[in-house]
Amino acid sequence: MYIGVLAPIATNDLLPLAERDAARAYPNGRAGAPLISNLIREYVARGHRVVAITLDDELGDDTPPFVHEGPSLTYVVVPARSRTFRPNGRRLGRTADFFWFERQGMLAQLRRFRPEVVHAHWTYEFALAGLAYDPQTLVTVHDNARIIFDYVRTLNRLFHLLMARYVFRKGHRFTAVSPYMAATVQPWTKARVAVVPNPVVIPGRASLVKAPLDRPVLSTVVNGWDDRKNSKNALLAFRAVQQQHPTAVLWAMGTAFVPGEEAEAFCRQHDVQNVVFMGPTPHEEVLRKIAASTLILHTSLEESFGMVLVEAMAYGVPVVAGQASGAVPWVVEDGGLLVDVTSVDAIAGAVNRLLSDGALYAQVSARAVAIVAERFPLAKIADQYLALYGAV
Repeated sequence: MYIGVLAPIATNDLLPLAERDAARAYPNGRAGAPLISNLIREYVARGHRVVAITLDDELGDDTPPFVHEGPSLTYVVVPARSRTFRPNGRRLGRTADFFWFERQGMLAQLRRFRPEVVHAHWTYEFALAGLAYDPQTLVTVHDNARIIFDYVRTLNRLFHLLMARYVFRKGHRFTAVSPYMAATVQPWTKARVAVVPNPVVIPGRASLVKAPLDRPVLSTVVNGWDDRKNSKNALLAFRAVQQQHPTAVLWAMGTAFVPGEEAEAFCRQHDVQNVVFMGPTPHEEVLRKIAASTLILHTSLEESFGMVLVEAMAYGVPVVAGQASGAVPWVVEDGGLLVDVTSVDAIAGAVNRLLSDGALYAQVSARAVAIVAERFPLAKIADQYLALYGAV
């Protein structure tokens, strides 16, 4: 099968250095979910051909698309405008015209390489380009634009909401990464929204280097310092945990925890100590930190899936997360403790239970590994997507 994939793809995730032409400079692509690159590599390993198309706003607008062609994988990076609404030279901002320039660039590459089936991830510019090429493009829903707009009321998010609503009206084939996400968008389309979870690369073995219960290290990975992510409650809960576990340390990763910015100021104001602010962190380093953690603190009020949850569980690292946080209860099941994350006391109480009860910790850790191995392995998710491609 010849598969076209439109998605945020980072070059470093998809093309190891050994597969690159040393004489060429490679653009970065778009940082996003390594899960897309993992799926692509799985398809290629099974003998399929793939053309993977992404965007890069660091390429000049008039730069020709970057193309890397291998035996089974073609990787294309299309220029994207860097500004959202302000003019980019003679062109409008990319959001102001609903990514018209970027969509045309991706559509031209689809017409050039002519894949048999197209899979677009996210319901915005990638989906619109795919649908312009083939109305039967499979679109995967990774978030609900209306829910995000409810929390982040910006003009940029409003335009994304309008794009998503158009995609649901125009498209015919959709998947969502959780039953929760499928249910929230199903009213927008006449097509049935199937559920295909995000895939996880299962580690060779559960982590054997987790920080011990008597000197615990908690980790939290959050992008965005906003009400939806609820990081203030995570920090306050960690302060409460330190009353029973004064040696506890919190590794704080993601754009919410840039050193010297809002989160650090919040910690100074509320006397939250022993927090290590790491800010944006490469995915491989995030995984190393997760594997070395005692548990993961995840207090988001809403998640469409929650990759950090399953990545932690795959290592046998329990999570403390929201019992009503969108897809979180479906993802975690009993591979962690689910609590009311609007309550600082409830969050801290769950953490203290895990840190104070070795038998409970071992039970939850073992269940976490089993859940991921049963429900979310890469090969299983690739099977589900390939079956949907074959139905076209």
